[in-house]
Amino acid sequence: MLKIYNSLTNKKEIFQPRKSKRVNMFVCGITPYDSPHIGNFRATIVYDLIARYLRFAKYNVFYLQNVTDIDDKIIKSAKARDKSWKEIGDYYFKEYLAVGKKLNIASVTKYAMATSHIKEIIAQIETLIKKGYGYEKNGSVYFEVSKFKNYGKLSRQNLKKLHIGSRMEEDQNKKHAYDFVLWKAKKDGEPFWPSPWGNGRPGWHIEDTAISEHYFGPQYDLHGGAVELKFPHHEAEVAQQESASGKKPFVKYWAHCGILLINGKKMSKSLGNFIAGKEMVEKYDPDYFRFMIVSAHYRSPIDYSEKLIHQAKTNLESIRNFARELKKIKQKTGAPFDIADFKKQLSQAMDDDFNTPKALAVIFKMMRQANTLSARGKLSTDATKEIISFLKNAEAIFGVSFIKIKTAEIPPHIKKLAEKRELFRKEKRWAEADAIREQIQKEGYEIKDSEKGCGIRRF
Repeated sequence: MLKIYNSLTNKKEIFQPRKSKRVNMFVCGITPYDSPHIGNFRATIVYDLIARYLRFAKYNVFYLQNVTDIDDKIIKSAKARDKSWKEIGDYYFKEYLAVGKKLNIASVTKYAMATSHIKEIIAQIETLIKKGYGYEKNGSVYFEVSKFKNYGKLSRQNLKKLHIGSRMEEDQNKKHAYDFVLWKAKKDGEPFWPSPWGNGRPGWHIEDTAISEHYFGPQYDLHGGAVELKFPHHEAEVAQQESASGKKPFVKYWAHCGILLINGKKMSKSLGNFIAGKEMVEKYDPDYFRFMIVSAHYRSPIDYSEKLIHQAKTNLESIRNFARELKKIKQKTGAPFDIADFKKQLSQAMDDDFNTPKALAVIFKMMRQANTLSARGKLSTDATKEIISFLKNAEAIFGVSFIKIKTAEIPPHIKKLAEKRELFRKEKRWAEADAIREQIQKEGYEIKDSEKGCGIRRF
């Protein structure tokens, strides 16, 4: 029986979708203004895994992810690069998809662009104004937070005790500092769309509820997103949709994932610890990064370091080596091996709020038992077939290759380093050649010298 920790109630609850085995799942997507970073992909992997497991458990999942393809950050990025806002959004969204493909992100049913749903956004704003929750001032429209009595119920914020924070936009048109914008009046040099209040563009929060209502209706099953979005973004979503529809709860289950830190600090370009997803998948086998993410519980923070990903690599390769050794076993008879019990244990772990560390521990426990029997010559080929089948099911859930290993392409910069090292070797500049070898090794690759030249492979 699947249980999910619901951020709305702060407790684990039995998962019972609104319509039997049908699950409507929405996750906040990216704002494509720059290269998506590994924190973005932590969330992407988490909800890909959740969707995978729900489907494995025979739920019919419609996984919807929005894309904020118009935003202040995109406009600023476009001006800095002398590009149009659309060029910037399209470019970095394509990068997001390309990196996601390497990370085996394959569960999203629909990516919904904000700018493709302007009609729905305007319609929901009109409803909010009609019901007395929205007000217009100088071509912009705002949500009047004080009118929604349950504001703060998701994030457990007390409006009376809040202080103005960095995520609260100052705007003299607001009635109250904590009111938030639904529609932004046009500014010179910025993109705009026509509306009943004049030319402008959507606010940040309104796109999510307008999009989810379009595909799911006013209520649905599961909402995901990074924990830092809980306030004010998700709180605003609750206020908007429940005010517009009058139906509660807007979302039955909220599943927030933990933050990804870099050596104990929040990732930031200004701190020099920003790691783009494309850099990660060039430097390491993408499965190593994905395995690192799923090795932690989705609600726990992850403090990324080179040591952590190397540990993930070691653990994943131990499973892969185990699978390779299984295929060498040719013994037809052997001791009983109860794979059904391990299947049950893995499902029980995943049913406990998607407890991936516990589920992976089941796999390693199974490996230890199988290795013990193999060392005694008591593991049969029938048992190995059952184990391989078990690992294939685990692959489907975790989205990581345990058995079928893809040949990774060597990144261009590693090839160039190897060519430079080969030149130094021919010139007998051994110290410089050795320094490059060490550099290549630090990036996770090994040089094999031969009479025909050098070969490169991942560790």
